[in-house]
Amino acid sequence: MIASLEIEGGAPLRLWRGVVLPDWLDYNGHMTEHRYLQAFGETSDALYGALGVDFSRAVESAYYTLETHIRHRAEAKVDTPLWSETEILGYDEKRLHLHHTLFDASGKLLATGEHLSIHVTASSAAPAPEAMLETIKRLFLLQRNRPLPDGTGSVLKRRLSHSRGA
Repeated sequence: MIASLEIEGGAPLRLWRGVVLPDWLDYNGHMTEHRYLQAFGETSDALYGALGVDFSRAVESAYYTLETHIRHRAEAKVDTPLWSETEILGYDEKRLHLHHTLFDASGKLLATGEHLSIHVTASSAAPAPEAMLETIKRLFLLQRNRPLPDGTGSVLKRRLSHSRGA
């Protein structure tokens, strides 16, 4: 488990690769917006698996997403190779704050995803197992001196001329 998460100098983790499939396209022939979330979900699952989550027994110990913020930066077309990087921005015994960055094969930034997840046991929030927390801590400490990724913690603040709650 730990060997698959070795990183040099606090670099982001590279745990997922994929490709834009034909059924991932929207009406303009570009990767549709919900497939960015799918790529980030696959990235999160790769991290959780490397941390020790056994998906066949996830009811006993797993992370589930509480909140997500995706920033779309560029388009991707069918057959575009994809890869992602992951940084651990914070954690406690139950929560995990992640930042994923999605790139194409040339290294072009396609999107970023900021995610807050919670550890769950038997359908209730619960502290993660100690071994999992130790691995998370080690990765966090390796990455903690990196600058925060652009847009971290941002929200949609612009008010439009027609906004609910205005």
